[in-house]
Amino acid sequence: MLVRKSLYLIFLLIAGCLCNKISAQKYGWTPLWSIPIDGHSFTTDNLGNVYVISGDMIKKYKEDGSFYRVYSNKRLGNISSADVMNPLKIVLFYKDFSRIVFLDNTVTENGNALLLEVRDLELASLACASFDNGIWVYDPVRFLLVRFNQQLQETVRITNLNQILGYAPEPDFMNEYESILYINDPSRGILRFDIFGTYLSTIPIKNLTNFQVSDKQLFYSKENGSLIAYGLKTLQSDTLELPLKKHGELRWWRDKVFLISGDSLKAYQYGELK
Repeated sequence: MLVRKSLYLIFLLIAGCLCNKISAQKYGWTPLWSIPIDGHSFTTDNLGNVYVISGDMIKKYKEDGSFYRVYSNKRLGNISSADVMNPLKIVLFYKDFSRIVFLDNTVTENGNALLLEVRDLELASLACASFDNGIWVYDPVRFLLVRFNQQLQETVRITNLNQILGYAPEPDFMNEYESILYINDPSRGILRFDIFGTYLSTIPIKNLTNFQVSDKQLFYSKENGSLIAYGLKTLQSDTLELPLKKHGELRWWRDKVFLISGDSLKAYQYGELK
């Protein structure tokens, strides 16, 4: 089986290697770099850049682990979440101040901030980027899901989400991939909505704290140090042993994995060992 430099094909490679013990020994993880960090949350964009969130700061690192630039706005307090789906328009959510700030690829403020209290969304707990520079916002008190377009005009408002679902959701994370919004409710699973806010289905994977959707697969890690790739089309899972069994958050990019271990952010590449 040929080694493919593509994330979703790595699992096909591993599956083939496991059928042949000698062949499987040829493949594994190669450490690339390790950098000390003072934050325990990070994300990656589709270019392989890494963003570490620590309090009121977000630090951008290049694919090779070299530091690029930092952004901080102490007037807004700590950053609640960062969505870098579009690295040219990064979305920073400040829950305590009900504000969304936009950054460009140099992590510099770009355009006007979205003041959620002005939009009657001061109780919002979650926010993420949407296609065509849009924004999703969730209000847990009114079970309200709202979408804004790139002009910050409201285009979708779904009220009483608890009535639609038949229960009161308790989401703690959400992001969009290929015009599908994924909302994580640890006790129920991952809720899927289309761009019009229509509920589609629930993926029955529970008790997650984070996940990543890429290449038509949903990636998440387990406590035993393995990574699960759940096919959104096939509804089947593949498992890959990670280079470290104990780790914090992790992200995939192509054939690389970035993960937090202690006070360090480490990068590994999967492929044929030399």
